[in-house]
Amino acid sequence: MLFYSSLFIFLTSLYAVALLKLQGGFKNVKAGQNKTRPNVSVVIAARNEEDTIKHCLAAVLNQSYPKDKLEIIVVDDRSDDKTFDVVERLAEANKRIKLLQIKNRLTDLAPKKRAINLGVQNASGEIIITTDADCQPGPDWISELIKYFEPDVGMVAGFNPYKVGDGSLFHQMLALDYFAMASIAAASAGLNYPLSCTGGNLAYRKIVFQEIGGFKKFSNWVSGDDDFFLEQIRENSHWKIRYATNLKTFVPTAPPKAFKDFVQQRIRYASKGRHYAPKVTLGLSGVYLMNLLLFAGPLLSIFQPQTLPFWLTGWVIKIFSEFIFLKNGQKTFQMIFRPTVFLLTTIFHPIYIVLAGLMGQFSNFNWKGDRYSGKMSKLIEKTIN
Repeated sequence: MLFYSSLFIFLTSLYAVALLKLQGGFKNVKAGQNKTRPNVSVVIAARNEEDTIKHCLAAVLNQSYPKDKLEIIVVDDRSDDKTFDVVERLAEANKRIKLLQIKNRLTDLAPKKRAINLGVQNASGEIIITTDADCQPGPDWISELIKYFEPDVGMVAGFNPYKVGDGSLFHQMLALDYFAMASIAAASAGLNYPLSCTGGNLAYRKIVFQEIGGFKKFSNWVSGDDDFFLEQIRENSHWKIRYATNLKTFVPTAPPKAFKDFVQQRIRYASKGRHYAPKVTLGLSGVYLMNLLLFAGPLLSIFQPQTLPFWLTGWVIKIFSEFIFLKNGQKTFQMIFRPTVFLLTTIFHPIYIVLAGLMGQFSNFNWKGDRYSGKMSKLIEKTIN
């Protein structure tokens, strides 16, 4: 058991050092200085969103950005409900809305990537901004986001917080976990090695999309229209990637409604973990192994009680380093989180990391009415009844 104890303490210590180094990136997250107002195209891929798309479009139409420099492109992706009809009526009333429709599915291009790609191809804007149909940005979203597009910036990632308010404890825990991922994204961008972003609040130059061939290198992956795309820009272009932390750039979104929806979402996220850049995959593997050892510790201590002090020491190192990191993220995002929610999340977190990470490699998952294999490139069933 000496091997377990030594490895666990080593990994948690390495994790703490990595977070300490990463939080230094918060100091480099600066406000944007761009004062130009380029033409902007907001692209929204929508599938079966009849209940949410009208609210999203109302929010985008209400932007303070110059109306003559803003167009909105909605791509209806094989919706089975009245999404197309809802958007069509809105487009008839407002010429800034352009409606496109996809009626079939291609085997070599994942649905959402195909929808975004079609939107970008038909966009007239210099800047492409993507959001999701269940998001409702504030009125200054675009105006503030554009400020980050200084001449050498090709992409700007933004925060997509969960709307939970005084909701259930479960949703507050999800919101904190999502905030933690955003903090990692912002801090890593501050260190000039951005790790992730979210398609619900993402902006990039159209020329950058064209220069790297859009989604060509990962076209059949169901997910990755955001962070795989970011990785291609980071690794294969000269453009800088910024992270927007101005409160007015935040785009609230709804959290998973039920626990089963959360599970499906995290399996989908985890299924692409092996396919990032090698050093990112190595880092994710180390974090997974650390959580696996943390998860197995209590069971192991039943048979080997001498491992318990090492397990508790590693747990304390992990919790303390995460708390310090998130407190720094809290200052950057001007967000707050309750210590009790944090403590409960630290208990839940290793469990879901281990299970979702494992299921992401071998299990199938549902998304937007379709069922996919764990390898993500294969559609199993067209529609989930």
